[in-house]
Amino acid sequence: MEPVNLLVIGCGMMGARHVRGLGELEAAAPGTVRLAGVCDLRESLAQAVADEAEELLGERPGVFTSLEDAFARAPEIEAADVVTEPRSHDHIAIGLMEAGLHVICEKPLSLTVARGMEMIDAAERTGRVLATAENNRYDPMNRLAQACIGGGLLGTPNFALQVLLNPADRIIATAWRHQRAMGGVLMDVGIHQAYMLEYMLGPIESVSAQAQLAQEHRSGAGYDGEQVDVDVDVEDCFTATLQFASGVQGHWTVHFASPGETMNRRLVVGSEGTADLPGDRSGQPVKVRRGAETLEGAALLRALPDWHLNEIETRLFGERPTSYSLQSVETDRKLIAAEMHGFVQAIRSGSEPEADGATGLRSVAVTSAVLESATAGRPVTVDEVLKGGLHAWQDTVEAATQ
Repeated sequence: MEPVNLLVIGCGMMGARHVRGLGELEAAAPGTVRLAGVCDLRESLAQAVADEAEELLGERPGVFTSLEDAFARAPEIEAADVVTEPRSHDHIAIGLMEAGLHVICEKPLSLTVARGMEMIDAAERTGRVLATAENNRYDPMNRLAQACIGGGLLGTPNFALQVLLNPADRIIATAWRHQRAMGGVLMDVGIHQAYMLEYMLGPIESVSAQAQLAQEHRSGAGYDGEQVDVDVDVEDCFTATLQFASGVQGHWTVHFASPGETMNRRLVVGSEGTADLPGDRSGQPVKVRRGAETLEGAALLRALPDWHLNEIETRLFGERPTSYSLQSVETDRKLIAAEMHGFVQAIRSGSEPEADGATGLRSVAVTSAVLESATAGRPVTVDEVLKGGLHAWQDTVEAATQ
């Protein structure tokens, strides 16, 4: 398979992480990707990422401060990895696809459903691959959890519990995640769980939710290490009841303002057992309980004799892992390597990537449906949000971008 000539667009925190993931991919599957260039309006950041890329990959990518410059100086570029702020995703990705490039775009795929629809339309119109970068999907423990549920170890699933409580007052990764004009922390971080709930249990049909802003001021170290204070203008907590198309019911709480206790719990209940699922990227084991019997580790593998990771994930984590113990930065690199490998395979084979644009759009719609329900004060269907019939909360986001 010929390497894909890739341009990374956005050289902030996540862009640098993506380049490290490419380094991990090069170690696991040499020659999959050639990093032809890195692009950022801030040349100093692009230069720093290029320095790191040269050390990891053995070749220095071109450094660009505009897409026009990148296209002119590196005409071999055939694909782009969009790692910019969420409100720019649609504009950048659509322009790239119209220029003939395949695109993988960081989550959330788009700031609103309407913007995401335009991205999907552009992919269909141009025949380009559009993938969503959702790294938690490739976590081996999430792969194993999905196999437990799909393999019938719980019987017929009927209930799911997803609860995330994070500390109050601190900035979650970057200050812009607490701004309505960027979609807010619930969209940017909570969306991971929308992906995983549907990955495990299929489409969510309807939601009924409440949301609030609990922590109006936050502080912490910015990307450059300087102390940053943020006035928050968007909700940071929600709780929702879920109805899946399969009949499964669920409870989903995300709370980014806990002054004490923290929690990350994912539990699936079935007619014959329960699955206690670890937090994403934790490496902790999946535990299936059926009456007095607990299956984990080797016992779980015996119950799933045909389960194994695919070839690239096996190279990264082993063929049939039941847990792993890695530093968080190493886990991050491996998951990004896996998602990038899938993107390249889709380009070269002409197939759809596992996390395609439609998958990314659904998760935007599910998370938006929660916030639309809270705004409307009634249950809403994901379908009415996807079809554009309900967008009052999203309108507040669009207004904030003006």
